Amino acid sequence: MSFGCEELSDVVGICEKSGYELHFSRDLKILGAAAKVGRRAAPNRFCAQPMEGCDALPDGSPSRLTAERYLRFAGGGAGLIWFEAVAVVGEGKASARQLIITEENVESFRSVADAVRKKAFSENGHVPVMIMQLTHSGRFSRPDSTPRPIIAYHHAELDGRHSIDPELPVATDEYLDTLPERYAKSAMLAKKAGFDGVDVKCCHRYLLSELLSSFDRVGKYGGSFENRTRLFIDCIDAIRAACGDFICGSRLNGFDALPLGFSCGKDDYMKPELSETLELVKILRAHGVEILNITSGSPYYNAYVNRPNDVDRSEPPLRGVSRMLSIAGEVQRCVPDIPVVGTGFTYLREFVPFAAAGEINAGRCAFAGLGRMSFACPDYPKKVLSGEIPPADLLCVTCGKCAGLLREGRPSFCAVRDKGRPPNSRRLD
Repeated sequence: MSFGCEELSDVVGICEKSGYELHFSRDLKILGAAAKVGRRAAPNRFCAQPMEGCDALPDGSPSRLTAERYLRFAGGGAGLIWFEAVAVVGEGKASARQLIITEENVESFRSVADAVRKKAFSENGHVPVMIMQLTHSGRFSRPDSTPRPIIAYHHAELDGRHSIDPELPVATDEYLDTLPERYAKSAMLAKKAGFDGVDVKCCHRYLLSELLSSFDRVGKYGGSFENRTRLFIDCIDAIRAACGDFICGSRLNGFDALPLGFSCGKDDYMKPELSETLELVKILRAHGVEILNITSGSPYYNAYVNRPNDVDRSEPPLRGVSRMLSIAGEVQRCVPDIPVVGTGFTYLREFVPFAAAGEINAGRCAFAGLGRMSFACPDYPKKVLSGEIPPADLLCVTCGKCAGLLREGRPSFCAVRDKGRPPNSRRLD
C-alpha cells in the first residue's frame, strides 16, 4: 500500500479526477537509454539528487560517511550522480559540517570521485556522469553552526521566521563582486578532482536564488531582470572561461512559492508565473549551461513544495508532484536541447518508474531525479533497470526525518530504512 494507492490505476485515477497533469507509461525502456550531458553521456535516466549529509570533516573534506553514501549511490546504478552542496567560501557554509573544496583537500574529493567510478563500473558496467553542486548559503549561512546570515535584501516574512535583525546590513555590491572568481576557483578544483561538471546552485532561496527576486535592491544587483540575474550569469561566465571543456549546469528554482518571490503570481504567490524563468533558461543556454535541474520553493519556508510528503498536508501531495514536473516540462520545452532533471518523483514510491518513463516520453524532462529515495533505497535505479519494481516496504515514506537531522546539524540519513547505521554509530572519521 502506498499513500492510499495499491495500483498504478489508482494514482492515475486520482490525477484525472483532480486535474493533476502527470504522465505514466508501463513501457520502461526509455529509463535504460543513454542521454547526452554536454560531451558526456549518462548511461541511464536516473539521477541521484544532491542530498546533503552534514558529515564533512572539520576542513570541509569528505568523511568516511560521505564516501560511503556516494558509494551506495554508485552501486545503486544511477546514471547521473549530482553531488551535494559544496560551499565556495567559508562564510557561505550552511553548517559547520558542510563540504568545501580547497587546494588543501582536493585530493580527498578526487579519492571519492575515483571510488564512485570504480564502484559503478564494477557493479553496473557503466560510469556515471558526476556533477558537483557549488553553493553560497546566503541568508541560511551557519558556518560555525550559529546563524550568520548574508542577505541580498530584507524580506519581512523570511526575516521574521528566521529571526534576522531588521538592521542587518545587506551584502554589498563589492562583496558580491568577489564571488564569480570564487565559483570559478571551486569549479577548477572540481575539475581537478575528476568531476565531469559543476552546478551553480540557484534555488531554495540561497544567495544566488534570493538575488533573482531582489526587486527593490539598489545598485547593479537589484531592480531590473538584467541586474537580478547578473551575479548568477557572471558566475557561469567565470566558470566557462576558467574551465573550458567542462559541464556547467544549474539546479534552479522554477518559482519561489513565497510572497514577493521569483516567478510568483502577483495575486497568488503559489501560482507560478514562468515568463522570467523561461527567459532566464534561454539566457543560461546562450551562456553555455548544458544541464538544468528544476526545483521550486524553499525548505526553510514551505518544504512541502519541493518535497511533497504525507506529513505536511498543506496541499494534496500529488498536486505538488504535478506542479513540480509541469514546471520542469515548461523549461524542457523552452530549451529542448538542454537535458532537464525532473524533481518530486520520490513521493510516488513504487510507481516512480511509470511516472519517470511517462514524463520522459512526454518530453517534460530527460532525467528522473531521486533525492529522498536515494537515501532510503539507493539501489532503486538498479532494481528498476533489471526489471524489478521495488516494493513499498523498501522505499521512502516521505517522513522528512532526513531533512530534520540536517536542520539539527547532525549527519543525515534515512532514519526509517537505514537500520544498519543508527545515529549513535555515525562517526565521521
